[in-house]
Amino acid sequence: MRILAAALVTFLSLTGTAHAAPAPSPLTKNPLYKTGKLPAQTCEEPEVNQDHDAIRLYVEAITACQEKAWSTQVTKAGFRYQKAKVVVKYGDRIKTACGVYHPDDVYSLYCIPNKTIYLMLTDYGLADELDSPEILESLSIGYGYHAQNMVGIVDQEDRAVKKLPKAKALALTTKGSLQSICLAGAFIGSVWDSLGHSRAHGSEYFINRHAVEGNYKGFGTAKNRVYWQRRGFDAASPSACNTYTAPASKVR
Repeated sequence: MRILAAALVTFLSLTGTAHAAPAPSPLTKNPLYKTGKLPAQTCEEPEVNQDHDAIRLYVEAITACQEKAWSTQVTKAGFRYQKAKVVVKYGDRIKTACGVYHPDDVYSLYCIPNKTIYLMLTDYGLADELDSPEILESLSIGYGYHAQNMVGIVDQEDRAVKKLPKAKALALTTKGSLQSICLAGAFIGSVWDSLGHSRAHGSEYFINRHAVEGNYKGFGTAKNRVYWQRRGFDAASPSACNTYTAPASKVR
């Protein structure tokens, strides 16, 4: 089963003091949570298939919508926004600035040092993009990580992780991963009515199809990934995505 997205965070000194301080306020009280709904916009999708030129045009169109949404939100939160770089890679061995990866499906990797979203594509994962929106979701999760990076969440989480024992470090990074899924849901919810995805099935199909996925350390349980994606989708706002103050049962 595919991992939806991954962020490169430097996991050094995972064993540390057992009595670390609570998560810092940039995580729990970030201004991003008070920026309201993402801007209303029409995000029309070009037709997409396994043709590389069609995929390029599709990614460019969705990236433009993502940039408009998150540049507005990050600026409203009082931070300087920098455009993300999006790189599309094909194959079963993909080299990135953050290492070599072997995808068996469509997913994205957000590389912090160069602020780049690597969208990794396989022919298998592109079999039915309109009914199973792998590119849309993976790119949206990559932008979720980018938004977190722009408002200081990634940096503060990384600093906290270095002071925590392994189990608590994993719990904290799981919150970050689930937040990126919630932020992806917020973006998709904000543009859903203009999309062509899964119209025969509806938004519930899009969200609930992840209920059958497995539980992955660092990425949350399948149940909680569905929970946070739905919260973001329904609210179309980062206000629904404060995983750092959520009950423990919702961020496992």
